[in-house]
Amino acid sequence: MVLIKFDLTRAKGKRRGFAYRVRLRRIHFPFRSLLLSEERASCSTMAASPTTPLAFLCAPVSPATKLVSSSSLFLPRNPEPKFSTVIARPIQSPLSTPSHEPPRALVSFSPVTDEEADPESAPPTLRRICSGHVPEHILRRMEEVGYVLATDVQREALPALFSGRDCVLHAQTGSGKTLTYLLRIFSVMNTQRSSVQALIVVPTRELGIQVAKVARLLAAKPMDLEMKQNKPCTVMALLDGGTLKRHKSWLKAEPPAILVATIRSLCQMLEKQVFKLDTVQILVIDEVDFMFNSSKQVSSLRKLLMSYSSCNSRQTVFASASIPQHKRFLHDCIQQKWTKTDVVHIHVNPIEPMPSCLNHRFVTCHRHRRHQTLLYLLQWDRPDSAIIFVGEQSEKSKKAGNAPPTTLLLEFLKNSYGSCSNILLLEEDMNFNARAASLSEVRQKEGYLIVATDIAARGIDLPETTHIYNFDLPRSAVDYLHRAGRTGRKPFSNKNCIVTSIIASEERFVLKRYENELMFDCEELDLSL
Repeated sequence: MVLIKFDLTRAKGKRRGFAYRVRLRRIHFPFRSLLLSEERASCSTMAASPTTPLAFLCAPVSPATKLVSSSSLFLPRNPEPKFSTVIARPIQSPLSTPSHEPPRALVSFSPVTDEEADPESAPPTLRRICSGHVPEHILRRMEEVGYVLATDVQREALPALFSGRDCVLHAQTGSGKTLTYLLRIFSVMNTQRSSVQALIVVPTRELGIQVAKVARLLAAKPMDLEMKQNKPCTVMALLDGGTLKRHKSWLKAEPPAILVATIRSLCQMLEKQVFKLDTVQILVIDEVDFMFNSSKQVSSLRKLLMSYSSCNSRQTVFASASIPQHKRFLHDCIQQKWTKTDVVHIHVNPIEPMPSCLNHRFVTCHRHRRHQTLLYLLQWDRPDSAIIFVGEQSEKSKKAGNAPPTTLLLEFLKNSYGSCSNILLLEEDMNFNARAASLSEVRQKEGYLIVATDIAARGIDLPETTHIYNFDLPRSAVDYLHRAGRTGRKPFSNKNCIVTSIIASEERFVLKRYENELMFDCEELDLSL
């Protein structure tokens, strides 16, 4: 019997990623088993001689990758073969130091015919994935507003969602998670029923407004389709700062099909027994890690998942770009009965947590020079649209009666930076109407400059943003990921966006830790101020 062994040798001079030279050897020896699975393609052997060498290891295979049967390894040579690819990882020595970026070597070894290659080369469309599940008028409306090609998370998650299984959507910021779960919701909507059939829970009012807007956009009647026979799908936003008395009357008189709510307002309605969750078929918790880490929201969220409704009577969907210790989280989902036991974890591109179109850089300066450094960066970059993230004011500073750092920075930029007339403020201490007005003004104008706290880092979709400035370094790597995720949000766009951090010299090790955790490289800028 002939077995092919792959000897992978790391090429010299490659700093990011790994390149390999593949050397094939023919080894004659008996083997006992050959196993290829979806999680790991490996080949193990029981040799007659204990010294016979054999090692072959592959990375997890994505759904788009063709799996190779054991018989195809021994096919005769094809003079003009076409190949599929499998990601391969090198076998690491126990003495070698692990790299923060896993290797990316492509080993080609499976012949593919022309008939097999053509369908795979065509980019998957949302219509092809959703056909037979989502109503035609929703598909038409989806294409009208520009959603045509499927992103990675949509391609991998939608089949599992359409099968009815509980899912944890774990993918990059701006990857299309909101549209993914909305398409699943529209696939089960029955507009003839007067009841709440889908519930979407969000952590902030701003994210709730955005999700409700996309849902209403898809539910609207397409321009070329008459819908006299069906009632439109109604969407209600039950958010903090809204008129709960008016919402209470609406829920009792004519319940909406889709309810988008913040956890506090939702629990107020449930405690007053304005409506029940018996009719809810799909429950979505967006930014789930943020809500479980929030001391203000976690107890209400647990009550919602376990007391107000049962996981056996609904389909549960969790979504976030960051789920630390996701294996432990999945274990808790099953043990605490937040989801069913067959919950699926859709983890898209785990080796690249942030979009590849982002360029990261940092500037080191004295803390008293940060305003001038930021001004110099803005004058140098001349961004069309940017967000400047500022840290929260400390309790000690509040008690001393000092002005918030966001207000000080806003006044400095209005007086010193004349290139942008549309400079806005967005922070948690603002009242709800002022925050909504700021976001509305941003979306109506082309160029903007937003001075914001971390309230703007979660879920807010401003696709025109090209630059992010960290005036204060975020408190954790997760916060860095979500701040950076406010840019690079145009699917299938190769336009580079820039994330810049202004740090003191003693903060360099903190930023380096974020680089290691999130697997990116940060370039230092020397402004010579």
